Amino acid sequence: MLTRTTWMLSFPAMKKLRLTTDVVVTETIADLGITEDELANQFQYTKDIVTDSEGNLRGLSWQGCPGVLIYNRDAALDVWGTEDPEQVQTMVASWDTFNKSAEELAAKGYKVVSTVNDTYRVYSDNATTPWVIDGKLNIDDNIMKWVEDSKALVDAGYTDTFELWSDDWAKGFFPDGKVFCYFGPAWLINFSMHADEEGSIANLGRWGAVEGPQGFSWGGTWIAAAKGTDNKALVADIMRKLTIDETIMTDIVKADNDFVNNKPAMEAAADDDSFAFDVLGGQNPIGMFVAGADKIDRSAMGDYDQGCTEEFQNAMKNYFDGNATLDEALDLFKKGVSEKYPELTVE
Repeated sequence: MLTRTTWMLSFPAMKKLRLTTDVVVTETIADLGITEDELANQFQYTKDIVTDSEGNLRGLSWQGCPGVLIYNRDAALDVWGTEDPEQVQTMVASWDTFNKSAEELAAKGYKVVSTVNDTYRVYSDNATTPWVIDGKLNIDDNIMKWVEDSKALVDAGYTDTFELWSDDWAKGFFPDGKVFCYFGPAWLINFSMHADEEGSIANLGRWGAVEGPQGFSWGGTWIAAAKGTDNKALVADIMRKLTIDETIMTDIVKADNDFVNNKPAMEAAADDDSFAFDVLGGQNPIGMFVAGADKIDRSAMGDYDQGCTEEFQNAMKNYFDGNATLDEALDLFKKGVSEKYPELTVE
């Protein structure tokens, strides 16, 4: 939503917005009169994402989006005889154990995840190098680890290659879909897994949450002040109320089970059983979210993330589906990047 006063920007939009000083589209948070001390309780990664190349903070978020592994309790009970989160975590604590567990799940008729695209964000969020270094295309080792692991899972029949948000992907939200787990933050658990639909796993309260193999995050929404706004005081007041005021932010969690960008509020909620998630069978996952949010590192984030990710996933689908060799898929990826970003060196 764009108005004369504020911009509301989702995470994909933030990737497209080049936070440099050659094209200035937002006011700095300092220019709005909001101090660093006021922001001390916000999770650092939510500020890093909207900090420009000269260190100026240009937006604030009320939302934190660390992710967890969301598992089907009935599947765990069927395969391992337990649905206890501590026991289930031992089955998925690393990618090696996760992939081994996929075999055990398949023996009982379950896909470990609905699609390889469910795990991509976890691997990519743990990349240590950006897609582009000094103008040259780069593929991080952890991204290639995703390719290796995903190909093995697909070839074994342990998962598929559906697009996220497709009808096929969402079948696992219901018992007959026979999917063991998804990866996502609080908003996915509470707003996107058909919790209001009778018969869904969420409606039955039969999901659980564990940390999984690696921490990650997914999404977010930021408030930014349009450059030249004549309502700086109003914008600053909105930002303070929605992203700093601990009482208001706690009320958001109470109303929606969302995870908010305030560490003291979330630490208190983690120790309070009244903040348990119905879709998780009364489990309170907020402590896991807090621990995850503290570890999120956005240092490898860059201007080309979204475009490179789209081209990479599209190319690798050909490889996973057996329509191209790995080298052919990589060539398809490089061709797509060259066409989208002709200024880059692609070898």
